[in-house]
Parts: sequence; structure tokens; C-alpha cells
Amino acid sequence: MFELQQIGDILGISTLVGCLVAQVPQIIAIIKSKNVDGISFNGFSIEIFSLTIQVLYFVVQEYSILSYSDIAVLLVQDYVIVVLLMMYGKEPLGAREYGNVFGYLVALVSVLIGTVSKEMIVMVMQGVVLLNLASKMTFVSSILASKDTSAMEPAAWIIFVYSNIVRVFVGYVLLGDMTIVAQHAVNGCFNLAITFLIYKYKDGKKEEEKKKE
Repeated sequence: MFELQQIGDILGISTLVGCLVAQVPQIIAIIKSKNVDGISFNGFSIEIFSLTIQVLYFVVQEYSILSYSDIAVLLVQDYVIVVLLMMYGKEPLGAREYGNVFGYLVALVSVLIGTVSKEMIVMVMQGVVLLNLASKMTFVSSILASKDTSAMEPAAWIIFVYSNIVRVFVGYVLLGDMTIVAQHAVNGCFNLAITFLIYKYKDGKKEEEKKKE
């Protein structure tokens, strides 16, 4: 019989494997097509803030590396996507976007030099649910505005949904941490909605061209 911890470890490894390749198709697709239509820079920027806080939270709480390794992997992949968005975006970044980048770098340096305490990180983590809401709403609004998700890879979002389900299980059953449970429950619902929208508008521009004809 498997113990709960063993089940948690197996699930953790499965999410890590999934997240190792989650955004790779997206990254390759952007590099090949140089197309970033429908992909929200601000959405990814907020998500990077959120993922960074989550990684720091797991570290200061001294949870096992396996319990947050997939989040760390996603964070690195998001860094790459944001750089690609800056390279291939049709419109130049505005003050808001540069402000997001600058604010993130300042916050990260503050953590690295020890200005931010463990208590502050734990406190900020309580607000990550709201940060996730802002991130996902940005993605949703961007998709609904463009009605074109041809540059977005649905496989990655399916993996995110699975990862969220695993995180809810691990957070509730193994860690007893309701902050993690709430955060990933909300994330999972929005990721599922975004996955649906990606499939719905996958041929957005093609449909518009057909209608014009």
C-alpha cells in the first residue's frame, strides 16, 4: 500500500515532468512564427510575480524541494516567454509594462539582499490569490479582445490544470496549508477557462477571413 507521502511524491514528480515541457511548445512556436498575437505581456508579468512569491514562500516554510520544483521550472519558462514577447510584440511596450519589469527587479533584489523578511513573504503570499486573479483575468480579457489564440499552445494550459489539481491535493492532504489550496483552486478554475477559450478561438483570424470572403 502506498502512503499519502509517497502518493504526494509521485504526483509531485508527474507535475515536474509535465512542467518541464509545459511551455516548450509555446516557446518553440513563438520563435518559429515570431507571432505573439493574443499572448498577454501583462498577464505573464503578473504571473511571474505570483510564481516568484510562491517559490519564496515554499523556501521560507522549508517545504521539500519536490513540492515546489515544478513552480520554479514554470517561472524560468515564463522568463523566456516574456523576453520573446518583448522581442516579437508588434507594439512597443508602454510605461506600464516597463514599470512591471522594473518593480519586479527591485523586489527581487530586495529579497536577495535580505531586506525582505520571512514574515513579509508569508504575509504577501496571502495576497497571491488576488494576484493570480489579476493575472488570469488579464489573459482572459486579452483573448476575448483579440478573439485569436493561434499563438497559444493549449497543451501547456492542460498541464497547468493538472498541476493545480495536484497542488490542491498536496496542499490540503500533506501540508495542511489552506493558502496553497485556495491559490491553486482559483488558478485551476481560471486555467480551465483559458484552455476552453484557446480552443474556441484557435482559428480566430482564419474564421474572420472566411467571413470576409
